[in-house]
Amino acid sequence: MTFRITGLALIMALALGSSQALAQEYGDNENQDQGMAQSQQQAADFSDEDLQQFVDLQSEIGDIREEYVSKIENADSEDKARELQQEAQSAMVSAIEAAGMSVQDYNAIAVAYNSNPDVQERVDEMADE
Repeated sequence: MTFRITGLALIMALALGSSQALAQEYGDNENQDQGMAQSQQQAADFSDEDLQQFVDLQSEIGDIREEYVSKIENADSEDKARELQQEAQSAMVSAIEAAGMSVQDYNAIAVAYNSNPDVQERVDEMADE
């Protein structure tokens, strides 16, 4: 099984309200470069346990995302869409924290997964087990 983490900046913005994720989404190159450098530097620091927690969370986060993407797309108003985004954020944060992982660590692994082939390989190998 290979993870397909698409629209990561949108997911992180929805799930976590991260200003760095929004900066990356909208092309703030300075913040993006710093974020990628930090993620690549941290890649060697991810323990197998951290990566396994990330792998284990993917199904639940994906289910939450799927549930809310269609609701948000079909919202009657911007206010309703914003309310649904906040609900999705709360649900994802709760799932991450219930698994014993910090939102910051989850985000760092997600960014590293998309930007560092070594992290991607390690995560994909764990997911295939």
